Amino acid sequence: MKDTCPSCLARDIAPAESRTRGDRTVDGYRCPRCGHTWATVRDLTAYSELHARRAQRRSRRNAA
Repeated sequence: MKDTCPSCLARDIAPAESRTRGDRTVDGYRCPRCGHTWATVRDLTAYSELHARRAQRRSRRNAA
């Protein structure tokens, strides 16, 4: 998943490293523009629930 640098706001930065730990993904980033480094932790179950809810909404709209 691409991210935005929190320091210089450069966009669409790909992770330099990714690891999965249980239901979580840890992505490490390094901005090519300013050199700032940061990490994000994402709970994969939250994303799967979000996608399921969106699919339910689409189904309801199509049925109406």
